[in-house]
Amino acid sequence: MAKYYIKTGTLEIIFSTELEPYDACRRVIHECNSNDEVDEFMYVDERGYRDYTTADPSTFVVETEDILRKEGYLK
Repeated sequence: MAKYYIKTGTLEIIFSTELEPYDACRRVIHECNSNDEVDEFMYVDERGYRDYTTADPSTFVVETEDILRKEGYLK
């Protein structure tokens, strides 16, 4: 079971799952509340939280807008 550190903006979640990183992002985006701000990208890494300054080639990065569309938050 993987333990992912998922970050976008102010949303930071540690998520243990059998899901792939993309699907983990789809699951945790529902944890956002009205006080959270999201960035352009979501960063997933098993070594700790990453962002645009600390991500490296092994960090999974996906556009937040893509996840929001897949989950029905955007059309």
